[in-house]
Amino acid sequence: MRLALPCFTLLLAACGGDREEAVGPAPDTNQIERLATPEVVEEDPLASARLQPLTPEDVAEAGLSADGCVFRSGASLLVVTGGSDSIARIGGRLVHLVQTSPVGPSGGFFEDRGLSISIGRTDASAGLDARLASPARATVTNRRTRAQIELPGVWSCRS
Repeated sequence: MRLALPCFTLLLAACGGDREEAVGPAPDTNQIERLATPEVVEEDPLASARLQPLTPEDVAEAGLSADGCVFRSGASLLVVTGGSDSIARIGGRLVHLVQTSPVGPSGGFFEDRGLSISIGRTDASAGLDARLASPARATVTNRRTRAQIELPGVWSCRS
């Protein structure tokens, strides 16, 4: 036992001596600032109310009937109604909306828990012929973020 204590002390001294650890070069000022400053991501404050184009697959998967109405802006199909269901795409997500007023040639009002879409014709001179596509405006409101977008387009009904 007397021999074990000096051997143990000698072993500790050999393993934990004055050894410097190599950690590489010290970071320079540019590296410190780059790592310490978070990347600024500019988020679109209106994204939660921005309609995105629907695809034919979206309409088919929703099983909408052929007697509904559609809202288009440019070449993009943005809102489709059929029966008692309506769909739109916002934030990459397909949203099913409840029709909270009668939907017809003059327009309609659609909503879910956080979103509302109001579509109304802007040209009354064409009459209310459902077969005619009429200039219209959609007002999309995200009630949670208070983002709101008005979008010109064309409203037409198939019935």
